[in-house]
Amino acid sequence: MASEYITEGWLREKFGLGWGTEVHLPLDSRLTPAAHQLLEERKIVIKYIDAEGRVFNPDKSGEEAPVQVHPLTSSTGGQKAECLLCHQPVAKKPEALTHLDTNTMVVKNHPRIALRGKIDTLIAHTVLVQIEFDRENKFPWLHPYLADVRSYLGNLLKSEVSGETMIPIALGGADENVVHAVSHNPLKYLGHDHIVPEMSHGRNVALLNLLRAQVREAEVEAARVFIAPDLTVTRPDLIQAANRLSSALYVLMLLTLLAEQGKQLTLEKVVLER
Repeated sequence: MASEYITEGWLREKFGLGWGTEVHLPLDSRLTPAAHQLLEERKIVIKYIDAEGRVFNPDKSGEEAPVQVHPLTSSTGGQKAECLLCHQPVAKKPEALTHLDTNTMVVKNHPRIALRGKIDTLIAHTVLVQIEFDRENKFPWLHPYLADVRSYLGNLLKSEVSGETMIPIALGGADENVVHAVSHNPLKYLGHDHIVPEMSHGRNVALLNLLRAQVREAEVEAARVFIAPDLTVTRPDLIQAANRLSSALYVLMLLTLLAEQGKQLTLEKVVLER
């Protein structure tokens, strides 16, 4: 069967393409030169998925077959884990233990495992909101922003597990600074002042606000885990990531409210006018 070519237009329709996000493409697909350049410029991670749901990293040389990897960590093989308390290898995982990372196991009530539970729940609700948001597809320009939110949450979970520094958030062509500025002064940038969610704003805004509230819960959990009693902060990147994600969802709520009023505004337009 011939390979399916992924175009720049197809990518823009399906994804927000925020800087540093991740896209999932069919395993047998190929990128057109323009599509490849777009993903390269925005440092977007590509993962390929086959019909059985297996995840692969692309072979950047184009000479070898794609390598199957773990969906979250992108690791290619298993490693023996050891107990964090006794530092002995764990031959068989007891039900009370779980992986903190590839090499370490901890009890399931470990604070970082609780934080992952919050992020996991948030990802689940984000996918549900993606399905339920704007059912009539009246606001297609807003859907890619939600795709960026989902991708960013995947990066957040991966960063917490791997210890890698979390990248700044981006929604479409708007970077973290734009998101932060718009969330603090929407009247200046969007022509609408701050909102307090209410029923009159409608179903779509309510769905987004539910996600925003859950992000705030995850932010509090991250602060509990990574801020010591002496105020030493061990993962400021994760705490800031959750804070900026809350801002991003608030901005998306405002854009949705304006869309409901017949105004088609995008963050890319805000970037051009700044």
